[in-house]
Amino acid sequence: MNGNRDHVSEGEPDDHGAGHPAAPWDATFRTRTVHAGQSDGPVRPVSAPIEFGTSYAFADAATADSVAQTGAPLYARDGMPNVRALERAVADLEGADDAVATASGMAALSLTMLTLLSAGDHVVLNAGCYQDTVSLLEGHFTRFGVGVTVAERNDPDAVLAAMTPTTRIVFSETITNPGIVVTDIAAIARALRPSGALLAIDNTFATPALCRPLTHGADLVLHSAGKFLGGHHDATGGIVAGRHDLIDPIRRAGYLFGPLLGPLDAWLILRGIRTLAPRLSWMSASALRVAAALTAHPAICAVRYPGLPDADRRDIAGRTLPRGSGAMLAFDLAGGTDAAVAFTQSLRTIPYVASVGGTETIISFPPLPPSQGTGEPARDHRCATLRMSVGLEDPADLIADITQALDRLPISPTLSPATAGGTAAANGRSHETSPDHDT
Repeated sequence: MNGNRDHVSEGEPDDHGAGHPAAPWDATFRTRTVHAGQSDGPVRPVSAPIEFGTSYAFADAATADSVAQTGAPLYARDGMPNVRALERAVADLEGADDAVATASGMAALSLTMLTLLSAGDHVVLNAGCYQDTVSLLEGHFTRFGVGVTVAERNDPDAVLAAMTPTTRIVFSETITNPGIVVTDIAAIARALRPSGALLAIDNTFATPALCRPLTHGADLVLHSAGKFLGGHHDATGGIVAGRHDLIDPIRRAGYLFGPLLGPLDAWLILRGIRTLAPRLSWMSASALRVAAALTAHPAICAVRYPGLPDADRRDIAGRTLPRGSGAMLAFDLAGGTDAAVAFTQSLRTIPYVASVGGTETIISFPPLPPSQGTGEPARDHRCATLRMSVGLEDPADLIADITQALDRLPISPTLSPATAGGTAAANGRSHETSPDHDT
């Protein structure tokens, strides 16, 4: 894998490679988050300015041509300074040659697929992927002659069984949304090697603070960058990183398709990256405490968090997420959908928010998968499963709020996770709804 670097822990030095003027020494990941993307030179602002200009003026055409030869931007679609700084930073932190930033995570996915797929090609989606990813590929790319198959399970054997001779890309998520299942990236990458198919991984929930998929054998890594990378619920953006031979054509296609990331969003996301290492460390520790507290409460019949000692696929989580299991967890209410609704209404400090990854702990019903073959999302998200994104609050305060809300619920011990609506999320099967999902 050209351009991919060895996986290191937070305390180990790591060569950040040519083309990434980050920290000017062999620095740890934590240090590089503070310096990644900074420009070289004897003088620079400590906080980069936000450059809103979309065009540059030159004395004459010859000067413009000379500047263009260096790769410097002439126009917004060329990649303006704040956007390029973000791209350099994410490429550095993910161990990639380069990266392309876009207006949203779905824009990064769309641009990647539009660049690398042609009519007649085939894509395998790992089980449990985000519903909008499934909707985009099944509902739209199939119209242009791209075949799409969703693997039955999140494992290498299922992926291989779903492949065809025309499979070009296998797409998965480090931690699936909303099932919170950890993908065995290294095993899938090994299984794909003889076929030549590309492995693309959505690393939004883990971020490079916890996992760098390229070092596990993936070819491309994508982010919905306004979530944990940005980390403050104030920016929207996406990014894809990888080898030059993949990123260069994606960049050219981005110039033509035009899914531009604005300078303010790029600046905000990069500002968030500066605190990525401590945020993800703190959030992971808090999420583990919250998950353990949920497991012990009689109103809860299932908890999915990769860091729990008895978590499903704990061995895979240990290999893939050695520095923490992230901020995302899901759990099922024993009382079913009504109990889940009542629980969210009884929380005092944890709000209901549809997006994740910010400083504030939030809760929501998970995005449900689209109906088989339609690409259309479910109309009603209410079910017995709830998804939580743990923020930066003291976990003792979070547990106190969760406990008081759970204590208000009547206990229904006759309900199992299956009848409570947890089966689809627990198994990570992207085309099943549980009996308690309202449709």
